Amino acid sequence: MKDTISKWVKQAVQGGFGLAGLKLSRLSAGQRTGSDKYFNTGQLTPLEENSKSLYDRFYGDQQALEDYYQGYRIQFYGEVSRCVREHLRTLDDKRLLDVGCGTGHLLSELSSWSRPQSLHGCDFSDAAMAYSKVKFPGASFFVQDITRPIPGAYDVVLCTEVLEHIERPFVALQHLLRVVVPGGVLVLTVPNGRLDQANEHINFWSPESWRAFLERECPHSSIQAGTLMENRINFAILRLPRP
Repeated sequence: MKDTISKWVKQAVQGGFGLAGLKLSRLSAGQRTGSDKYFNTGQLTPLEENSKSLYDRFYGDQQALEDYYQGYRIQFYGEVSRCVREHLRTLDDKRLLDVGCGTGHLLSELSSWSRPQSLHGCDFSDAAMAYSKVKFPGASFFVQDITRPIPGAYDVVLCTEVLEHIERPFVALQHLLRVVVPGGVLVLTVPNGRLDQANEHINFWSPESWRAFLERECPHSSIQAGTLMENRINFAILRLPRP
C-alpha cells in the first residue's frame, strides 16, 4: 500500500510540473552530464539559454555532443530527410543551405541519397562551425546569425528547430525567404507547441497556429504543412513563385 501511494504521489508531482511546462528532472540539475548541463536546467532564462556564449560552450564540449547526437536526434534528421525526399523527389544539381545547421548532420543525411550541386551550412556558433568543417569536409560552413541578412542564393534552404529559439521569428523567416531563388523551396520545422516543454524555447506553435503564422508571413508562397515524429514536430514546405 505504501509503495502504491508513493508511486501515485510521484506521478501526481510529475504531472503537475508537466502542466506548468517544467520537468521534475530540473530539480537535480547539478547532477547532470552531457548536453543536460547546458539546457533545460531551470537555472537560466530562455534568453540566457539561447546565448551565443552558451552554444559555443556546448559545441566545444565533446561529451555534450556525443550525448546529444544520438537516439531521437539522429532519428529526427532521418525523418526530415525522408520528408524532403517525399516532397521534393530529388536534390540533384541543387544548391543547398541549412541555416542553424549545428554540426551539419542533416546535410550529411540529405547527401546520402542525392547529388546536390553544393552543400552549405551556417550557424551563429563559431564552435559549431569549427566542428562541422572537420566532421563534414564535403560541405561549406560559415558563421551567420539568422536575425541578420543571410548572404548568397540557393535552390533549397532548410531551417530546422531554430525559429522557436528566436525572439522575432518573422524577421528570421524573411531573411530565409530572401536567399531562396525564384521557384526554390524553403523547408522548416519547429516543435509542436502542444507537446513542447523545453525551457530554451521562446515560441510555441500548435499545428494550426504554425500554418496560420506561415500564411500570414509568406502570402506569396505555396505552403504544405504537417507533422512528423508522431506529431511532435511541425514541418512546412514552402515553394516560392517563379518570375
